[in-house]
Amino acid sequence: MPYVIGIDGGGSKCTAALADGERVLAFYTAGGCNLNSVSFGEAHSSLQQAIYGALARGGVDSSRVRAVCAGVAGAASPQTAAKLKGILCGLAPQATVQVVGDTTIALNSEFADGPGVVCLSGTGSIAFGRNERGDYARAGGWGRFVSDEGSGHWIGQRAIIECLQALDMGRSSLLIYKIMREWKIATREQLVQRCNRDTLPNFSELYPAVLAAANEGDALSGEILSMAATRLARITQNVLRRLWISYSAIDITIAGGVFTSSPQMVKIFTNLVRSERPETRVRLSEREAFHGAIYLANKSLESELPSTESAAGVA
Repeated sequence: MPYVIGIDGGGSKCTAALADGERVLAFYTAGGCNLNSVSFGEAHSSLQQAIYGALARGGVDSSRVRAVCAGVAGAASPQTAAKLKGILCGLAPQATVQVVGDTTIALNSEFADGPGVVCLSGTGSIAFGRNERGDYARAGGWGRFVSDEGSGHWIGQRAIIECLQALDMGRSSLLIYKIMREWKIATREQLVQRCNRDTLPNFSELYPAVLAAANEGDALSGEILSMAATRLARITQNVLRRLWISYSAIDITIAGGVFTSSPQMVKIFTNLVRSERPETRVRLSEREAFHGAIYLANKSLESELPSTESAAGVA
């Protein structure tokens, strides 16, 4: 059985998994490789660490890898995909390499080639689906400057906006305290300076502060998480409307660190989606997205095999 590598790459981390067939032998997690969030050099370093880390743990040399599939946030852009493919070809020179969007591997991880919808919320966010006819649709996920609603980045940025507005009204909250402690700042002026630098702050690192404050009963934090769940439900509903005009049983899988850490958001999201489409089934993902990349890597090998008819002709 040939060895393959499946990669799940995001803005904060990427994980490479080594497999023989569908059996995962080892995996390794390194830094982010989304070229919209990190430099080319940082992406190269992260992918190298992840791939070589998985190979070392599995005791396999890179020359024995026959296929690599990477699902990376931002790779829907042909230019971005080409840059990432160049990196991977250098790291696994004997392998067939393909680069797809992270939503593609998430969808295949959950549904293989079948119909379904995934809604992802981590550093960024997106909803992506496929119906029985093989039609695809996506909503959201257009980048942190203009989209990624309901994501860790969106939540952190929204928390700053709400906190500053609260301070303008003379209100305080546990959330303001936690944000300042997370960023190691002491005054509103320092907070404003941090947010208005030429380099955009990493707002997603504030998500744990919002979650912690909400879990301690802070009303403002709870409202922000509710807003985030509502935005995620909205983009998912847009996908459902485009792919399924008639009502039918539809499976929706939700995944990403924002969902997995917040039962409140899962409940709000589920109730909103089912209020419009009661026939839908919503569940948290129980599979790592790299399984979808492994699935596609194995399919690329199958497509290279000669058909039975061709093999008979050669014989």
